[in-house]
Amino acid sequence: MYSVLSKVVGLLFKMVIAEEKTDENLSNSCVKVDRQSNESNFSGNLDQDDVLLTALVDKEEKDSDCQMTIFTGKITQLFCEHGLIDGEVYFSAESVVGSNPLHVGDTVNVVARQQNKDGGWMAESVSLVVSSWEDDDLTSEAVTGEVGKVTELKEEEGIINKNIIFTIGECVEGYLPHVGDWVSVELDTADSDTSGAQEEKEDFTTHLKEPLFNASKVAPLRTWSFKGCVSASLPDHGYIDEEVFFRLDACLNGYRPRKWDRVKVIAIESQQGKCSWRAVTISPLSSDSGVYRSKYIKQSQSKGRGWIIPGQRPQNLLRPHKMTIPNKLPQYPVPEKLRECVLDQLELTSYAPYLAEKLRRDNYIERMSTLLHLEEIQMEINILEFDLYRVCLQAAGEFLTLHVPGLAEGRPSLLIGDSVILLSPVDPDEPQYEGIIHEIYSDKVLLKFNSEFHSCYNGEDYNVTFRFNRVSLRRCHQACRLAATMLGDQVLFPSQEKLNPPQVELFSSPHTASTPLNSNHHIPHINPAIQDKIQFYNSLLNDQQKTAVIQVLLGQCRPLPYIIFGPPGTGKTITVVEAILQIFTHMPRSRIIACTPSNSAADLLVERLHMSGIIKNSDMVRLNAFQRSNTGISDIVLPYCCTGEQLDIISHYRIIVATCNTAGLLCTAGLKTGHFTHVFVDEAGQATEPECLIPAGLVAGGGGQIVLAGDPKQLGPVLLSPFAKVYGLELSFLERLMEHLPYQHNAELYADHGGYNPLLVTMLIDNYRCHPAILALPSKLFYHGYLRECASAELTDTLKDWFMLPRPGVPVIFHGIETKDMRDEDSPSWFNPGEVLQVIQYLQGLLGNKAPLHPDNIGIITPYRKQVEKIRLYMDILGITQVKVGSVEEFQGQERQAIIVSTVRSNDRLVNSDVRHVLGFVSNPKRFNVAITRAQALLIVVGNPYVLSLDKNWHYFIQACVENGSYTGCELPEVFLGTNLAQEQTENTL
Repeated sequence: MYSVLSKVVGLLFKMVIAEEKTDENLSNSCVKVDRQSNESNFSGNLDQDDVLLTALVDKEEKDSDCQMTIFTGKITQLFCEHGLIDGEVYFSAESVVGSNPLHVGDTVNVVARQQNKDGGWMAESVSLVVSSWEDDDLTSEAVTGEVGKVTELKEEEGIINKNIIFTIGECVEGYLPHVGDWVSVELDTADSDTSGAQEEKEDFTTHLKEPLFNASKVAPLRTWSFKGCVSASLPDHGYIDEEVFFRLDACLNGYRPRKWDRVKVIAIESQQGKCSWRAVTISPLSSDSGVYRSKYIKQSQSKGRGWIIPGQRPQNLLRPHKMTIPNKLPQYPVPEKLRECVLDQLELTSYAPYLAEKLRRDNYIERMSTLLHLEEIQMEINILEFDLYRVCLQAAGEFLTLHVPGLAEGRPSLLIGDSVILLSPVDPDEPQYEGIIHEIYSDKVLLKFNSEFHSCYNGEDYNVTFRFNRVSLRRCHQACRLAATMLGDQVLFPSQEKLNPPQVELFSSPHTASTPLNSNHHIPHINPAIQDKIQFYNSLLNDQQKTAVIQVLLGQCRPLPYIIFGPPGTGKTITVVEAILQIFTHMPRSRIIACTPSNSAADLLVERLHMSGIIKNSDMVRLNAFQRSNTGISDIVLPYCCTGEQLDIISHYRIIVATCNTAGLLCTAGLKTGHFTHVFVDEAGQATEPECLIPAGLVAGGGGQIVLAGDPKQLGPVLLSPFAKVYGLELSFLERLMEHLPYQHNAELYADHGGYNPLLVTMLIDNYRCHPAILALPSKLFYHGYLRECASAELTDTLKDWFMLPRPGVPVIFHGIETKDMRDEDSPSWFNPGEVLQVIQYLQGLLGNKAPLHPDNIGIITPYRKQVEKIRLYMDILGITQVKVGSVEEFQGQERQAIIVSTVRSNDRLVNSDVRHVLGFVSNPKRFNVAITRAQALLIVVGNPYVLSLDKNWHYFIQACVENGSYTGCELPEVFLGTNLAQEQTENTL
């Protein structure tokens, strides 16, 4: 591809040749091309090339006496509708190409023309230089930066966070800092060898804490451009909309605002008394003083005497009072009567009749709290299994060491901050001692007790009881109460959507604010013209992913949550990352919190955001729980990591990534509603509703937007209490919302949008994981047949001719086997020796010379822990390593080229019980869906067809294998002979 520079030179050359033929005075004209510009900035982007080239062609006929230049520069000043590049080239808003917002310090490509021979320069085209998603240098280390607040200013220098020194010259051009401003900076450790100039500053910095840092590129953290009303105007300062502070020097062109004036404002985030914003520029909405000057209501005077009895004024004429998110975490103890009901096996609904009722606003808090208590009771019961009797502790420096058998296998599952209780085995009246876990190793924990216990302990035996940290459950309790009082029915029980003005103006909507939608309303399409207005950082996004990003960016139905419905392998996390980046760049005022149920998923978000090349170290923070060790955190994620020691600073980063539960730390920072503008919850289907509401509550009351990404057709949250499961805690917030009318599938009403209201749901349909033979059945059973095979054939066809396939070209096998399932006397878990041997045979075939797969590309899924142990035992004997063997839950979100599934169960009497009570692996449609959608190129299922056919989903799977010629093994049950699968699926639509 030719660079834009070569195109421009070629065009100008042709222009010169043409003009030489018609104008003999060409020597008086001058066309100047700046060859110092970085050619690579243009050659990598065809759109920018075309824009710049078009700009030149359009200006071809202008006065030839003026000069023209093409260069790469930096924005040095920005005003309401114009700005300066490199301090001398003027540009207006009309000359900006693309929709990305510009900021002081941004690098831009410029086509500029001199107004006349002696005049200034005017930009004709300004386009932001944005690194491509695929650039080679995107995996570089994060820029060392930080977020902070200006705490002191003295002449030409200042202090940030009480330990970062900066000079006014280090601020981005056009920014003049004030005390209270929130800023982003790049850091260097201050040189310990002070110069003479440093000695002069000693009185300014001697009170600061160590270590000291020098700051560069000091820039405002967030900017907000809006139109507002002057709510107070005092001699030297004032307020706009009662939440933005301004000084008179922010007013442009000598303008002096008065109360009630309508003004255009550019503000930056700054703590100014009770205000969180400081205006840096203020201008009236019209140059006509009669429009913007104060408007007084003139009372007509009556001819006679009279008086007016004043009415009662509302407390706030402009805006409702902003609420504060509660910053104290109550205990929420388990009611003893509820505990007695569970332990004594009494009827729960006699104590809590609302458990048998439909979830509503008036029973929401009671019901959710009771479900959380039931889960906690079960956790207490389970942890009692690991009590230790008459054990001795060992001294280890300032700690005491306790050996815990089974700790490496997560039995018990302990975290730093959990505790143990020591009880005397001989004297029940002796005091009990609590020890807090400070370190965890493979078979022991390090504990700290009361200092007196440490000094007097001499190796006595104690009984040990484990206790888990209740903080995570307490945060869930608090989140439910906060949601019920501050999020309200629009979020928790949505019944009808209403259109709001878009957050970003991408097109002119025919709808007005607060317009309800129904079947008679037209749902606006996201047409290509709108997509063209956005520069997507990931150029590989498909149409559904782009639609989801645009709808999130518009946010027209907020505060109703927006759902990105992502079936297996459709790229929902990639879509979430793109949406975060677009909000970050298009909305300078935004502050985003992105959460997932697990640390690994949260780290993945950080990695993807970092690799985009858009996010700097001072833009994003990875908030970890204090219990989390840095061991295992990738080198990309680690520079962003911190714990909750400085929540006031952490809470001001533009992007915060955390687990749902750790996000509860931010509630203790005393934030006002509206502090966060957007919350994303990825893998939302795997979180309980209270857990999901922890981050969602952080946007309560501020008109923010909630985005949930996940798949309600895959596994939900993992629970321990059977009562909590039965009464609804296993139903995720995402899945429950999908049952409400605005989110329900309606193929007729939303035929052009995959059957879902595009203002609330986007279903991703392009699958980039599975071979078509693997994808066909789950698409029909769970996703209305919408899924499309888009994976590379180089990946999915790698095993289509494998020598063990019953039918070449169809990489799906059901191997029927009728061996017995068994249990050991000391274990409730099942295993099936016949299936173990068959799985090992297939595994050897995959690792042999005829199918040389790497062990990392193979996965074995089985539902029972004992079956996992037996398979691993045989693998160890054969020297097979690196092949992952685990449960369906362990494989959710993962993929392998080849997947082998061992179903284990072979007792038809027990399976019938499972089907009746919807228990166990066999009859769980979500587990079934996850199990058969992990494979990319080959899926092998080993099981008993007589047993599995009792479940309708497994029946369809076996029948599909029969019809495709991919069934092998034992003789088939008669039910599969002559059955028309297509007809059955039509009659039994799921």
